[in-house]
Amino acid sequence: MGNQRRSIPLPFTKGAETCLLCQQGIGRCRNQYSKMELTALALRSAAQKLRPYFQAHPVIVLTDQPLRSILHKPDLIGRMLQWAIELSEFGIEFQPRLSKKGQVMADFVLEYSRRPNQHHELSEQEWWTLRVDGASRSSGSGVGLVLQSPTGEHLEQAIRMGFSASNNEAEYEAILSGLDLALALSVSKLRIYSDSQLVVRHIQKEYEAKDSRMARYLAKAARFTLIGGHLYKRSFTGPYLRCLGHSEAQYVLAELHEGICGNHTGGRSLAHRAHSQGYYWPTMKKDAAAYAHGLFAQWGMDIVGPLPAAPAQKKFLLVATDYFSKWVEAEAYASIKDKDVTKFVWKNIVCRFGIPQIIIADNGPQFDSIAFRNFCSELNIRNSYSTPRYPQSNGQAEATNKTLINALKKRLEQAKGKWVEELPGVLWAYRTTPGRPTGNTPFSLTYGMDVVIPTEIGLPTIRTDAAKQKDANMDLGRNLDWADEVRESAAIRMADYQQRASAHYNRKVRPRNFKNGALVLRKVFENTAEVGAGKFQANWEGPYIVSKANEMEPIILQKLDGTPLLRPWNVFNLKQYYQ
Repeated sequence: MGNQRRSIPLPFTKGAETCLLCQQGIGRCRNQYSKMELTALALRSAAQKLRPYFQAHPVIVLTDQPLRSILHKPDLIGRMLQWAIELSEFGIEFQPRLSKKGQVMADFVLEYSRRPNQHHELSEQEWWTLRVDGASRSSGSGVGLVLQSPTGEHLEQAIRMGFSASNNEAEYEAILSGLDLALALSVSKLRIYSDSQLVVRHIQKEYEAKDSRMARYLAKAARFTLIGGHLYKRSFTGPYLRCLGHSEAQYVLAELHEGICGNHTGGRSLAHRAHSQGYYWPTMKKDAAAYAHGLFAQWGMDIVGPLPAAPAQKKFLLVATDYFSKWVEAEAYASIKDKDVTKFVWKNIVCRFGIPQIIIADNGPQFDSIAFRNFCSELNIRNSYSTPRYPQSNGQAEATNKTLINALKKRLEQAKGKWVEELPGVLWAYRTTPGRPTGNTPFSLTYGMDVVIPTEIGLPTIRTDAAKQKDANMDLGRNLDWADEVRESAAIRMADYQQRASAHYNRKVRPRNFKNGALVLRKVFENTAEVGAGKFQANWEGPYIVSKANEMEPIILQKLDGTPLLRPWNVFNLKQYYQ
């Protein structure tokens, strides 16, 4: 056995403790002993009876009594001193007993576990009985079920089917409904009785299906089989696929999409991944497409400017960035109104990449207008707005703006007014440059292959030479097959990059949490400062009441009279108010 540690839970169960005390001759005088003394006596008696084990192994005693401190007290007297001396020769370690769940479970298993001879006696009584009947008429069809438990209880169920069926089909539906009921009750042994000899013989494979509809049912069922109590479907390209119900399919999609191993890929990739993992249900592609968010589902928009005046007095740049692929769309304007934003979204996003799910923007009047909100509502696009005075809440748009401005600065030098002419080249460079978050170019994530740049035309590479010799359509098709794999890899890389960036930023952030109903002060800005206050202007204003506060979300404020403020606020611009 070696020098293994042994653990002894104290005190013992009630029956064992009573027996032990009776053997010690103190059963009738138990009330004269404290609980501490009874526990110490139980340990001393166990050490006497199991002396070879106590001497050979270190022993851990689990108890809810402070035995260690009591037995090591220097002022012990009487029997406690005697027991302490006897126990001191053993290597005993005392640890607190945090829960009695283990002892309770042991008692439960001992009390309710069956003896070997009981299993054979009760095996015949564990069978459930299912009696089914189905009927069809011109007004509809229905089934009736009676499920009888081994103890004689009856469960009755009547079902009206919402589709037309023949008598034989109704009998089949009755059996299937009965099996669903039995599975819901975790029935393991079931006998089924039906008054349709044809259906019974079909199931037992004694009759051959003559009706064309029944033959199609059986031909389709031939591709399914039961393995280990689970239904599997034979696959054309791989092993058996496990068939899933609706709840199981939703669980698989959730785990593959945003679980521990999830990567937030598109619907087609999500369905392919579920299929490659060995799962099947009839509506895989439809459910995966509905569940997944996919590419171009979330865009961040922002306005850059005013910039140096360009031809046609263009001073502003409207920029939209896809959150996943980092694809950028941008146009220059002399002034930007809500109608310009609406046309931009329709032309550059909807008509090119489809309808997105979310558009994130700041609280400017161009984005937060009735006309633009109605436009998004008609297309079922959800508007999300960043908190005022905190541009980090729309970080994707701000990061894109910084990159575009730096690229324009390097190209313009002294000719600042030519930024509109240089904009297409800057966008081209941005779309064809691998990004650090994804490790791929926005162009490859969007179209499934890297772009051919002018350098490869002047000095051809193997890629461009091979393209002249082979069918380009085959290469495009193969690249599209690989697009999902590239996007999944990019999603993993981007998630890792975002986590590291978040950890780096949060090192300097002091977490502050506000509860609903708390009083806070809000930082004063130029547009909210008191007119004429000058140097005497206060830095904070308020107090305001926190009406809604959730972790990782902006704070909703209201005035003391209950009037809500129009915008949510980041905790960076708030602080606690103490009365």
